[in-house]
Amino acid sequence: MLPFPAIKRVIASQFSAAEPVLLLHYLSQRFSYLDPAGWHEQLKLERLLINGSPAKAEQWLRPGDQIEFMPRTLPEPAVSWKLEQLFDDERLLVLHKPANLPCHPSGAFFNHTLWAWLKQIKKMPKPYICNRLDRESSGLLIVAKNKACARLIGEALQKPDTLRVYRVLVHGCFPSSLEAQGWLLSDTHSSVRKKMRFVACKQGKPEENAKWVHTSLQCLDYDAERDVSDLQAILHSGRTHQIRATLCSLGYPVLGDKLYGLDEGCFLRFAQGKLSTEDEKILQWPRQALHAWKIKLQLADQTTPCCFEASLPEEWPP
Repeated sequence: MLPFPAIKRVIASQFSAAEPVLLLHYLSQRFSYLDPAGWHEQLKLERLLINGSPAKAEQWLRPGDQIEFMPRTLPEPAVSWKLEQLFDDERLLVLHKPANLPCHPSGAFFNHTLWAWLKQIKKMPKPYICNRLDRESSGLLIVAKNKACARLIGEALQKPDTLRVYRVLVHGCFPSSLEAQGWLLSDTHSSVRKKMRFVACKQGKPEENAKWVHTSLQCLDYDAERDVSDLQAILHSGRTHQIRATLCSLGYPVLGDKLYGLDEGCFLRFAQGKLSTEDEKILQWPRQALHAWKIKLQLADQTTPCCFEASLPEEWPP
């Protein structure tokens, strides 16, 4: 159940062609997810506005015209709203985000997002989520309430003395400690286009789009019965999928990770809504076991560093 009034979704576009074009022709060419008949139906339902007024099928678009489309509201997948506010002042909000909550609207998620919660519950006209977490990851999120603060946090996150600590559960008996330094690049052997792989190498760039990454990993506990290690991961660089891709390539995939786990087919079947009980046994965890645990950063306009910690989820092993 949505804990706040739903935000009405509006897709806006400006017509920028030099010559006038029939509205229906433009819509079916520019937004091809509906054919002309489909767009005609949307016009009858008055879901399209031109310069703030209801659009008509025979209308011509002229340069500079503003087009607004209000699509039908569709049911969204259930999410967790168990957000904990750790710090809140006039320019900064620090949250403990639960697993199963997307940060930004994407795909089937619009109102069921942290972005919508910030706008409706915290009344932020434009929230700046500074350290984005995946939907399935839990832990610390820093939200700036204005552009100036967002810039300060962005600069602080790039400094080498900023401390970002994660907890992660992995398959296998991990070494007591390991410095993972190397390159993150596309996994060309994967059937999932966004999947990355880690190459441990201190030499030159292996390919043009490779990104340098460095993660300090320490084993805090090992459950021999389950063959699961509880790790601390300290980020010295902040790349998308850095921890998950690094651990997968090292041979210690993250528990519950559908993309970087024991079988990437789980990701494809999950996307199709076909995740099986056998898949769940392989995953061993209802979501990827990655938690943003601690952060320490120094803002340029402050004399003392900001330190925050998000306690481990209840389901985390003791």
